[in-house]
Amino acid sequence: MLRMPAFRYVHARSWTEARDLWHGASAAMYVAGGTDLLPNLKHELFRPEVLVGLSGLGRGTVRADGSTIVIDANVTLDALARDPLTPAPLAQAAGLVAGPQIRRMGTIGGNVLLDTRCLFYNQSRFWRQALGHCLKAEGDWCHVIGGPKTCVAAQSSDCVPVLLAMDAAIVLMGPSGRRELKLRELYRFNGMDHLTIEKGELLTEVRVPRPVAGFRGQYRKLRMRGSIDFPQLGVAVTAVFDGDVPTSLDIVVGAANPQPKPVRKLEPYLGQPLTEDAVEAIAALVVKQTRPNEAVQGDPQWRRGVAGIYAARSLRELRDQA
Repeated sequence: MLRMPAFRYVHARSWTEARDLWHGASAAMYVAGGTDLLPNLKHELFRPEVLVGLSGLGRGTVRADGSTIVIDANVTLDALARDPLTPAPLAQAAGLVAGPQIRRMGTIGGNVLLDTRCLFYNQSRFWRQALGHCLKAEGDWCHVIGGPKTCVAAQSSDCVPVLLAMDAAIVLMGPSGRRELKLRELYRFNGMDHLTIEKGELLTEVRVPRPVAGFRGQYRKLRMRGSIDFPQLGVAVTAVFDGDVPTSLDIVVGAANPQPKPVRKLEPYLGQPLTEDAVEAIAALVVKQTRPNEAVQGDPQWRRGVAGIYAARSLRELRDQA
């Protein structure tokens, strides 16, 4: 049985109090739902002296603010999936995270800032020690790529590909105050240091542009079982259609690398009917630009092919909604 390590827990009643409690401790971490953090503590992947609890802030709300949908970071994934204001593809992604019990505890803030995952990292300390440790935890060697320089642990959030496709932003609170950051600027291709936020910054809101007329979107998730499991691959497709003609199109592939992958060079397929030839060409583009690694379960080449299949299926369904 894995035991929880010793730490001190402090209970914040406001975002500013949580930030101040974090900066008043020598080695602190924030905890909201704790569905990912607490197992990682049992695996001794982190060793904080203090956990700053955010449960005292309530469950948060989803609300409209002009042309933006504002989601408090402490909104649970279950509440997000059920809220009528949540855009359909985001509700779909939130509803596919893990299982019902975890969705009722886990928050959108935790899902956005989810630590990168790897088959060689997310194990017990005893397991990691037997392997000789890994580059992301205690060691100096990446067992995925067979080298000492690059960690390729995967960003495995379900909601992030959809949020990236919808051009979402987050609001952060740090020692110097509040700032807004586009989600596309948040992630780096570095499994050990994949977030561009400063130490102790606290995510307070997720801001999503309100869908315009003709907006359609879909998220597809590949995993070993129909529930509980993290994605082996996630594909988000969002578009604005005029009949069967896309006027904008975004595709983002997740769970393949430390950084979610927006697919490039989609402009030639805008402003003209989304024919079967166009669907197949876009799917081939997705396959070409997707480079999964062995940090998560599943053969990389198989997952790469599935990315194209999922993109094609989503495009056909979104087109046919006309």
